[in-house]
Amino acid sequence: MKTSFIKTAPLLIAIALGIVLSSCGSKSTTETAPVKRVSAQLAVAKLKDYPVVHSFSGKLEAEKQATLSTRIMGQVNRIYVKPGQKVNQGDLLLQVRNQDILAKKAQVEASKLEATTAFESAQKDLKRFEALYEVGSASDKEMDDIRTHFQMSKARLEAVNQMEKEVEESIRYTAIRAPYQGVITGKFIQEGDMANPGMPLLSMESPTKWKVVARIPEADIARLELGDSVKVTFNALEGVEFSGVIAEINPSSANTGNQFEAKVLLEAPKGENARLYTGMYASVLYEHGTKPSILVPESALVHQGQLVGLFAVGQNGNALLRWVKTGKENNGAVEILSGLADGETYVQSANGKVVDGALVVNQ
Repeated sequence: MKTSFIKTAPLLIAIALGIVLSSCGSKSTTETAPVKRVSAQLAVAKLKDYPVVHSFSGKLEAEKQATLSTRIMGQVNRIYVKPGQKVNQGDLLLQVRNQDILAKKAQVEASKLEATTAFESAQKDLKRFEALYEVGSASDKEMDDIRTHFQMSKARLEAVNQMEKEVEESIRYTAIRAPYQGVITGKFIQEGDMANPGMPLLSMESPTKWKVVARIPEADIARLELGDSVKVTFNALEGVEFSGVIAEINPSSANTGNQFEAKVLLEAPKGENARLYTGMYASVLYEHGTKPSILVPESALVHQGQLVGLFAVGQNGNALLRWVKTGKENNGAVEILSGLADGETYVQSANGKVVDGALVVNQ
């Protein structure tokens, strides 16, 4: 019996040591790493009624534009301007050869001198015969003849006067002048070319008043009304917002490429007119109605590739990364369509890096 115990003793001691070592190892593996603490500014998601902002794309144009042409055929003698040049009202921009019209003007002036002399002579004769007729020294036939002669000379003079106006108008169309103060935006002919009636020669615009021609989807055209206020932004002018008024709405898309159009007159802030150029891409922001939404600051969102999320805060104060679906953005706030419920707490901004499971301490 004693011999059997001596033989089994080493085995019992080995088992006991294994149990002790096993218990020590189990204790070390159950110890958890300390939880990361992050100081952050927390906010509570609130479902509120916000204005619905519709965004339309458009292009900037000058409110006052002109395409200059002539009504006569002639060779272009001289072009005095080039695109980008500023001009004043009445400045001579282009001259068309007008020697033939000047020759016609000389003929009209000679005819006018002849007609004027004939009219004055007939007028004197009429006055003399009227005096003779009153004393019975002129017959009725003589009076009729002298009155007819006077009316014919008067009509002749009037016809010559109208011919003179026509020639002056033709001369005016050979000298193309600026109709208002502005900037030359296009030159469509060269010196020596032949100008034809109605052919575009130059284009210009006035950069003092601007408009945006916006493209309106068919689902939104019925919402617009004349006189409504809008906001306008430009890709090229970050941080600058313009006020505008809807001045014109085209209810038909037949002549506009199956897209509806609305014209917005801009009210540019002081000093911003010089930064505007025709053709700049614009976004027209139009508020119409309200809808319940949850908005969070752009700074609260986390971007990982195509995914967008934010850190929600549980009742135990731990951060939980929540993937969300976003909607429209307005003034630095983003609409949350799904992934965040009304009344939930989320991290708006943090002093350090927030990770999943971190203990968030409100500032």
